[in-house]
Amino acid sequence: MALDPVKSVTGRAVFIPGADIDTDRIIPARFMKCVTFDGLGEFAFYDVRHDEHGNKTNHPLNDPRFDGASILVAGVNFGCGSSREHAPQSLRKYGFNGIIAESFAEIF
Repeated sequence: MALDPVKSVTGRAVFIPGADIDTDRIIPARFMKCVTFDGLGEFAFYDVRHDEHGNKTNHPLNDPRFDGASILVAGVNFGCGSSREHAPQSLRKYGFNGIIAESFAEIF
């Protein structure tokens, strides 16, 4: 089945710096105890968006300028690590409709 070509991508984008962003950084394993994917969005990038006390860090997703961003921009080897459906689902539930990366891991 042929896919329709993407002709344009629109939306607010946010850049998440760093190479080799793995699935455990995208959704920490302790949040994967759910039966459905509902509610996973709030835990996307949780451990880098919060410090050890639960306070928000200066992560781009905590910056109000990027509220409502629907496009995630990343570096090389995005989505590496263990294969878990929760990682892309958490990004979708967070509100991302597309991901643009220099490269993606084979498992993502």
